[in-house]
Amino acid sequence: MTNRAVAIVGAAGGIGSAITQKLHADGYAPLLLMDRDGEALHRIAEETGGTAIDIDLMDPAAINEAFAEASRLAPELYGLVLAAGVVDNGKLADLDAARWSDIVMVNLTGPFLCCLAAHDRIAQGGRIVTLGSLAGRTGGVITGTAYAASKGGIEALTKSMAQELAPRAITVNCVAPGAVETPMLAAHPPERKAAMSAATPLKRMGQPREIAAAVSYLLQADAGFTTGAVLAVNGGLRMD
Repeated sequence: MTNRAVAIVGAAGGIGSAITQKLHADGYAPLLLMDRDGEALHRIAEETGGTAIDIDLMDPAAINEAFAEASRLAPELYGLVLAAGVVDNGKLADLDAARWSDIVMVNLTGPFLCCLAAHDRIAQGGRIVTLGSLAGRTGGVITGTAYAASKGGIEALTKSMAQELAPRAITVNCVAPGAVETPMLAAHPPERKAAMSAATPLKRMGQPREIAAAVSYLLQADAGFTTGAVLAVNGGLRMD
């Protein structure tokens, strides 16, 4: 493989930073690290030799600007990893149109706009990996309605793009974690987190490095016959 350029959206998050570290170890470069501008983004860029690019998934213009900057740094991408997202526990009665719109914008519309901005810059035989959630299949036992709907939408977006981009031998796959030990889980009280571990056959929560390993596999050349797949990394909590 001669083109090793990968853009990672959400590169400074709990899972995103683990993905960034793993892809750095795998030898991908340049790494174009997209997240909200701040200390965490610049720290992970310094650690991995990647380039920090400010992106705001709430702002379509900012998304286009981020990918224009990425194009200047790497005119052609091998991979695009969409790891940004926000968790929300609000059930139907807790939601209004504004809150719904914000969650869906970050978790679904923003990733769609990233794909729209990048798809014609991805090389023949390239890779796109999205980050879904167990909630996309279960409807969110603990997480909320808008979150579950947005992650279900990510799975459908993944499958649709997989069909559309197949003629260019670009694979599009989704990694769907269960509960993972990240700062995002601070949204759940301790008793809920204990219940998640107890309900999981492996009796623990996942680690960010385990999600990063799944993303790494889907980016490899040997994963070229896998597309439109949803890879569940949930400790056996749901098996289908």
